Amino acid sequence: MKIFLFLLFPFFTFYAQTNNFPLKDKDFSRIILNEKLGFEGEILDGKIEVIFVEVIKDSRKTENYSVKGTYTVNGKTLTCSGKLTFNHVFNVKDQPDQMLVFGDFYLNGTQPDIDDGIFKGKFRIQTTKELNSVNKSSNTTFKGVFENFESGKKVDFWFANFYHSDISKVIFK
Repeated sequence: MKIFLFLLFPFFTFYAQTNNFPLKDKDFSRIILNEKLGFEGEILDGKIEVIFVEVIKDSRKTENYSVKGTYTVNGKTLTCSGKLTFNHVFNVKDQPDQMLVFGDFYLNGTQPDIDDGIFKGKFRIQTTKELNSVNKSSNTTFKGVFENFESGKKVDFWFANFYHSDISKVIFK
């Protein structure tokens, strides 16, 4: 019996692992939606615009959010759906009311098209610690790699709710 329990211990340890994101009780949906104004950025030598139209916080794994939205590339608007996973939070130096939140995301195009594909990468949010405060401003940036469904070609991209003069200087965790 001891051998049986010893052999099962690694399975239970692996299965029981959870994300230690400390703000699982907070709701970041409003920040992700960005008042449905969207996010703008760059992909290849062109522009990309992403608008999330639906954000649902997972009730069991509260660090996860399911998203649905649209993105526009080369003048063509396509739909996507995916998941955001919040991982880390840090204080902002010299700004005690601010925090930096980091996570991973995956967006999958929902229709086969020449410009459709998969977005994978990291996101970063700088916002107030009190998410329901009157000052609702936050700076949100997504950065990663887009893989085209048809060609398999991979390209870097970023999009944000403000313009970055140099995306290479933005730190992602």
